[in-house]
Amino acid sequence: MARAKDSPDLQGPRGDVRDEALSWFVRMNSGDATEADRARHASWLAADPRHRSEYARLGGIWRDLDALRDPRQITQMPAAPRALSRRMVLSGSMAAGLVGGYVSLNGLPDFLRSTEHTGTGETRRAVLEDGSTVDLDAETAFALEFDDQVRGLHLQRGRALFDIAPDPRPFRVRAEGGTITALGTRFSVHLWDGSATVAVEQHAVTLQTAGLGEIQLEEGERISFGNGAHEAVEPFDAEIQTAWLRGKLIFEDRPLRQVLADVNRYRRGTIQVTSARLLDMRVSGIFDIANPDGVLEAIENTLPVRSTHVTRYLVVLRPA
Repeated sequence: MARAKDSPDLQGPRGDVRDEALSWFVRMNSGDATEADRARHASWLAADPRHRSEYARLGGIWRDLDALRDPRQITQMPAAPRALSRRMVLSGSMAAGLVGGYVSLNGLPDFLRSTEHTGTGETRRAVLEDGSTVDLDAETAFALEFDDQVRGLHLQRGRALFDIAPDPRPFRVRAEGGTITALGTRFSVHLWDGSATVAVEQHAVTLQTAGLGEIQLEEGERISFGNGAHEAVEPFDAEIQTAWLRGKLIFEDRPLRQVLADVNRYRRGTIQVTSARLLDMRVSGIFDIANPDGVLEAIENTLPVRSTHVTRYLVVLRPA
């Protein structure tokens, strides 16, 4: 087993106080902290009042979450001033949220504005008013945008497979700053870590984004765009792409950032990382949706990472 580092792996500039606080919190609660770590931690706390404030807030958040049976209960808590303060801290911190229940908190506006949504580990088929069907993966939400001229929806989070019924009106999906227009087709849109993947199973779609302009995807082609995505058209295997409909997660040389985004939709809680360089590591494997912790175990056993289970709802990965 690789030796633990003597100090946290702090990503980005040291001015990012929240990331530093998270790294110190993970290190000091990992069970591996040394006397030298404790001395450096004390110096870091004393160096700036913001350090002590952010670290104290983390401690309070973890205590609250550990007392909950289900992290999604956070959305049902009374709106006391202290709870609102915590919500403000979460919504603006730590890149992708860093606590179990983050999706519940930050997904609340989507929940209120969505036409259809699914929860953790839940999948569902929705039949739209025009006869089109949408298969929703776990933690997915969309809002319909139908009128006399256009059929469409805004995919707010998650993953969906669309089977579009014939209609004179075009069918459009908005997602992550892009617009996908169906040309009589069956296609999927997959949101993950600020990126989107569009994959066409039948016929074709056009995709328009600020970065790519307008391109057309044919049957058997997909493209990813957005944060950290490889913006190039590539072929794909439909059986792999839609394996989630059959209870499987199949990753074929996919970046860890995408794997974590998918697995987090099936786990009560969340898996996060302390170093951005981990997110581009490649992962391959076939996993059972009913056992999302199997993916976590595979990551821990095959990649150069160490894990800290801060609470039963939060697992943090850091370089080994």
